[in-house]
Amino acid sequence: MVMLNYSLDEMNQVLGKKLKIKDYENISLQFGLDLEEGENALNFELTSDRTDIVSKYSLAQIFASQLGIKINRHNELKTENLDISVYKTEREFVNALHIVLNTKVGGNLSEILAIQERLDKNIGRNRKKSAIGFFDYQKISFPIEYREVPASKVNFIPLGYSAEKNYNEIIKDVKQANEYKNLIPKKPIVWLDNKNNIIAMPPIINADKYSINENTTELFVDITGTDKETVNAVTKILIYNFQFLGKVSVIKLKYKNKSISTNFSMSSHKFYLNEDSIKSLLGIKISKDLAEKILSKLDYRVKSVGKDLLIEPPFYRQDIMHQVDIIDDIMRSFGINNIPETAPNLYTEGDFLQNHYVLENLRETLVGFGYQEIDINTLTNEKYQFTNTFIKGEDYVSLLQLKSGDVTMASKYLFPELLRLISNNLHKKFPQKVFSLSEVPELGESDVKFKNSLKLSVVSCEKDSNITDILSIIKKLLSDSFMIKNISTRYVSDKYSKTFISHRGYTVIADGKEIGIAGEVHPRVLNLFSIELPISVAEISIDSFIQ
Repeated sequence: MVMLNYSLDEMNQVLGKKLKIKDYENISLQFGLDLEEGENALNFELTSDRTDIVSKYSLAQIFASQLGIKINRHNELKTENLDISVYKTEREFVNALHIVLNTKVGGNLSEILAIQERLDKNIGRNRKKSAIGFFDYQKISFPIEYREVPASKVNFIPLGYSAEKNYNEIIKDVKQANEYKNLIPKKPIVWLDNKNNIIAMPPIINADKYSINENTTELFVDITGTDKETVNAVTKILIYNFQFLGKVSVIKLKYKNKSISTNFSMSSHKFYLNEDSIKSLLGIKISKDLAEKILSKLDYRVKSVGKDLLIEPPFYRQDIMHQVDIIDDIMRSFGINNIPETAPNLYTEGDFLQNHYVLENLRETLVGFGYQEIDINTLTNEKYQFTNTFIKGEDYVSLLQLKSGDVTMASKYLFPELLRLISNNLHKKFPQKVFSLSEVPELGESDVKFKNSLKLSVVSCEKDSNITDILSIIKKLLSDSFMIKNISTRYVSDKYSKTFISHRGYTVIADGKEIGIAGEVHPRVLNLFSIELPISVAEISIDSFIQ
């Protein structure tokens, strides 16, 4: 989600018309924008599909399209030849823009920096896939180069500082550089001017000398990254948003290695659409002429071809991938309230997914064994997950912008939270036999960085607690619920050797695949949880069986 917060007066100034909050409410509802209003304040929450809306100008354009208001925008896009050489690096894809502003940056400085932050974070995946740099064009001495240099050659005054720093000092002492240290390449990547002065070290930090301020009238913008499609998408969104502020030119770069060109193009995929396809989806007839009028108002290029419309979406709309997306735009502009209600002529009965019955069977079986289900806290801290269990803390999902030291991570294991529960209920009667069937986030290799994994943890705290009973329950669950007969164990690795009593800790194996751990908890662990009675636990992943 992207949050855009502006005052009522500020939005009205961009539109050039005095609207009331109610006007914004009506159109926001129509276009699926979540609007929360305060006193003279508009707080918009945008869904992830409209990645092009990152400024008050692109946001205002939505309202302008419905109100018949024209916002000045320089639609013409030029190609400019500057002497800029790009060499192969770890961040090999590069685009560059030259923007001549209508006026000085002035009060738009915070807005420009906000655009950068929103795109770097949401599309660029915190600068990993792409990162943007803004520079004062008139401070740069061309020709310039984008290349790798030895760390010993990196010396410049970082943005916001007054003294020159070398590479190691920048990485260690500069807050912004330290924040993105996970993106630091093996060899530093820099922009060099014609006097070998460092303009920036993408994607970490810019040099202070070339920074923009309220008096800047021309911008040099670089978009660098590791993913070509992302770099190109961000470039298009920047072009669109800055066309409201000035004249934008795409700079033709000199790639020193042909294999690394981003092949930047403003063209987009074309679609055919007709009245029948619109009616089949919306249930009402919208004439070809009306559809053409609506789409033209929304910045589409539309051409009549016989009974069809040949449609080219706006270059900055990355969310248009099918005719359905275009019809969705038509529906929003036409107004959902203007579509008459019709009763469906086909009725179906809802039901649970098959997985629901499998999981309910697991729960009922464990309840039959005398166990009580517990909903654990998804958020916890390293003390309970790792320190108290003597498990090495690795490959877990930590939290940013912490408000409390009690909550620093998402649970990786379920059983420490069940031990924590028992520790907080020592005044209750024993035995205490509990289980949890919950999803925990696991780190993955995708851009999203983690996925949910369904785990089952069973914990028995009683005088005669032993691993044999726990393992027999696990085997019965796997056998009855998933028809798995080939279940075996072996002693746990060193990773869990301090968690369980020696020769009482096991890796659980089903059909030749490791699915979890089980064992009698070592007294050293129980002491840290202030538990005096023996405890046996088992924790297995059941994702693959459910699927």
